[in-house]
Amino acid sequence: KQMRAWVVGNLDQDPVVLFRKIYDTILPLTDQVPQLVLTIADYQYKAAFVADQEINLVACLTEIMAAVNIK
Repeated sequence: KQMRAWVVGNLDQDPVVLFRKIYDTILPLTDQVPQLVLTIADYQYKAAFVADQEINLVACLTEIMAAVNIK
């Protein structure tokens, strides 16, 4: 619920800036850098084509939470 609230509160920013912010924030908190990079790159690419940026960003963060161990 908090993650969705963060997404809604930050949707006014450019998607490139948001994905960079996510990367810079999570990078020092995980040893699973390859998975983090691949997930962010995939959703950053999809951001150019999706109809709803909120759903795309929530999906990205959900996948990161499921696949990347955060310290």
